[in-house]
Amino acid sequence: MPDIDPREAEYLRQIELLADDVVNRALDEGWLSFDPDPDDATPLHRAVNALGRQLRHYHFEDDGCVDTDAPLVGLAGALLVRPTTVVSEQEYIDICERLGVEPRPQGWALWHTWDQKGRRITMVTTRMSTTEGMLRVWSKGRHLMPVKPPRAAVAATVKGWLGPAVRSPGYAAETGVTEAAAAASVSPRSPGAPITTPSSNEGQGIQPDVSPTSRD
Repeated sequence: MPDIDPREAEYLRQIELLADDVVNRALDEGWLSFDPDPDDATPLHRAVNALGRQLRHYHFEDDGCVDTDAPLVGLAGALLVRPTTVVSEQEYIDICERLGVEPRPQGWALWHTWDQKGRRITMVTTRMSTTEGMLRVWSKGRHLMPVKPPRAAVAATVKGWLGPAVRSPGYAAETGVTEAAAAASVSPRSPGAPITTPSSNEGQGIQPDVSPTSRD
């Protein structure tokens, strides 16, 4: 099967973005329904509802669609660090030491976020499947933030953003930063590297500088 023409791919992507805009406006107006159409739905409402069901984003653990009251975490970016994603086992061990965490076989998810004072921090969390699902949604250009993990799921917070990381669509739109740039490399810990272990306030008061996405 021949590769799709780049211009056709751009056209299809533009159609998808416009369709997302239509569905989001219906959601803002309060009548979009992912359930069976109500009896009084107009033909336009039925058509937009069908469009919304077709475009409904990929669901993953802690995407905020089930528990709509759960607080979300504003993220600028995210990445996964696993033994299989680095050059050697020793490099993975060194990275974990830099982060101040144990070298788990499952790896760690690194979330670029902010503390209560708006300073950049990297949250080191066990939320691997959440991060995988979130990155998949981001790859489609959709801005979605995860539910704030419980304290037990956060192993450490590190000052600054360690990367390189995939930038969230919301942060990219707000700042114009679209590339997976790194504020600092995830390398073996240097003397005096700032690491903060979880405290009684871990994960509290995370302040995003972009608005969370709408939920289902």
